[in-house]
Amino acid sequence: MGATEFIDTVISRIASALNGRAKRSEDIQALPDRRLLRDVYLPAFGRDGGRILWVGCRRYTSGYYKIMESQGAEVWTTELEPRLKRWGRHNRHRTGDICLADKLFADMRFDAVICNGVLGYGVDSDAQQVQALEAMARIIKPGGRLLVGWNTDKIADPIAAGFTAPWFAPEPFAGRAARVTFADVTHVYDTFVRLG
Repeated sequence: MGATEFIDTVISRIASALNGRAKRSEDIQALPDRRLLRDVYLPAFGRDGGRILWVGCRRYTSGYYKIMESQGAEVWTTELEPRLKRWGRHNRHRTGDICLADKLFADMRFDAVICNGVLGYGVDSDAQQVQALEAMARIIKPGGRLLVGWNTDKIADPIAAGFTAPWFAPEPFAGRAARVTFADVTHVYDTFVRLG
């Protein structure tokens, strides 16, 4: 293989990988749970305003922050993986474990936390889930909101297990019930208010 063929092959493989990532991102955005998040929940969080923490950064989440900020909210992000910082909120991002959110954000309090697709995707064991929920409770102001998105095929129901009960009460949000499920996907949204 000559140099030109080699370069063409490398360029073709890079283009194919990028197209594959873009397709996966489009597929994720088309899911009914993502449409509800993008079209209903995020604008509502933005209208409520204040300081919002988004947990877990990916390419497909980077546009979500603008939705909330366009309504007046101040969005911060956190992600465990340092390499994913690029998909977080520029100048308002901290890299660390959500199970240690109370240490990572010891100097801050939030009006809301959105923790979608984290339980069951890294925060898996019962002990980790309890630790993460308690750490988030410590950084949410009393009366503040928590949205937890999780999948029934990844973990058992954390709310039925009582993991949220010490700190949070289920509460409807954005015209939706406190728990929203979907016929076509295993995703569940639970919304809460932080107990005082």
